[in-house]
Amino acid sequence: MVNPNDGRKYKKPKLPKAIVIMYALMIIVLLGICTGVFIVLFSNVSENQGKSQNSSESAAIIESSSAQSEKPVSSSAESSSESIIFTSDSGSEYIRSTDSSTESSSTSNIIYTPSETLSENFDRAFFEDDLFIGDSIFTGLYLYDGYLAEKNVAAAVGYTPYGAMSKAIDSKGMTALEYAKEMQPKRIFIMLGSNALSGGSHSGLEESYRELVSRLMGACPNADICCISITPTARYNDYPNIDNSEVREVNAVIKSMCSELGLKYCDLYSLISDEDGYFRDDYAEVDGMHFLGKTYAVLLSALQKIMS
Repeated sequence: MVNPNDGRKYKKPKLPKAIVIMYALMIIVLLGICTGVFIVLFSNVSENQGKSQNSSESAAIIESSSAQSEKPVSSSAESSSESIIFTSDSGSEYIRSTDSSTESSSTSNIIYTPSETLSENFDRAFFEDDLFIGDSIFTGLYLYDGYLAEKNVAAAVGYTPYGAMSKAIDSKGMTALEYAKEMQPKRIFIMLGSNALSGGSHSGLEESYRELVSRLMGACPNADICCISITPTARYNDYPNIDNSEVREVNAVIKSMCSELGLKYCDLYSLISDEDGYFRDDYAEVDGMHFLGKTYAVLLSALQKIMS
């Protein structure tokens, strides 16, 4: 180098050998660390892909085997009325009451718990002569195009079991009970109760629910009635007054009533809840309570299987 001040040449200083060796070792260590991280990440990705493939294959096997057989696991042959618990290979359970005085079994009392496989296949024509009684959740059955016609739904925002007997629906000009009596549907599906949950006593809700069912049975003697469980709320929701443990308590009462009265019961709660009992995020609206469009398809698919 040349210093412009004196014109003399200077040699560029060299780094000490120890520093050069240290830099080289640091580079080697860094390369080793990067290589190790890459190997770990690649191994995790490969393992997750393998698990995903195995889960898909298992689900396909379960769905295939569940369509082939049903195994009775317990029965009572001495009484005139039997209650047989069936378990399919997919793990779903239902109770079928039979009368030993006849050779054919009766399906007047079916308590159905769907499997974890969420089918969205249903035939709209199957529900052509049916009536769905519910709150704002059920209004989506006809608001979402392609599910049900409005004539098949008697639902209103804020509806309760008591309201179904006393509060007229604007679009119908009559209560759900009155509409059912006029329509005389083939089947009646009821999903009510979430608007009556308050964290206190459930006695009023239980009494009004039982009264509604009894009056529907009297008004529509030929209708097949199915009660649907109150559904859970998502982990993050806009309804702090609704607790899922309370929902489960009320559902147990509804299920017991159905068994007592010989009605069908659909455990929709178990079908659409996650492992912690919350409404699954992939089926819940942003408010954590109402349904996405595909959730109605899951419901109708389950109901068609129960009633077929």
